Amino acid sequence: MSEISSAVRNLAAIAAVKQLLAKAEAAAKAELSAELKRGTVYAHTAAGEELGYATVPKPSKPKLNIEIFNEAELFAWMVDQFGDEVIETKVQLTEQGWQSLRTHVECAVALAEPFDATLPPGVEVSIPPAKTPTPRFTPAKNVVELVQGMYFRGELELDAFLAIEGGDGDD
Repeated sequence: MSEISSAVRNLAAIAAVKQLLAKAEAAAKAELSAELKRGTVYAHTAAGEELGYATVPKPSKPKLNIEIFNEAELFAWMVDQFGDEVIETKVQLTEQGWQSLRTHVECAVALAEPFDATLPPGVEVSIPPAKTPTPRFTPAKNVVELVQGMYFRGELELDAFLAIEGGDGDD
């Protein structure tokens, strides 16, 4: 087999291993997510060396999505409410105007009963659903050496992660 063929074959094997590891990682994260709703769990070798840790963060807070559907009404209201320095001559909100609108809408929504806020004319507000927190793993700086050590000491079988079935010896 030529060096090029061997290199390409190695790349194919590496691509397969990456795909198998991605599936194994997704399955492990799903298992962690089912068991750990929030918090941090550390992983250690049999000798007690830290491999890293998995965390599930608290859910993110949904942010308001402000949509202007009638600029003419809104701009008239903005000038009346905050003065004409919040609007440029090309009839566009300035950064200060946008921040004033955002602050006003956030306050109106926060003070309102379950979402019956009195909004400026020409403005609609929606709140997208919060993102579901997902587990993530942060490896130790020397995780490669630690995992290699675990493998060589027989503490870890990679076949389980790669979903490689034992062969029958007929290669």
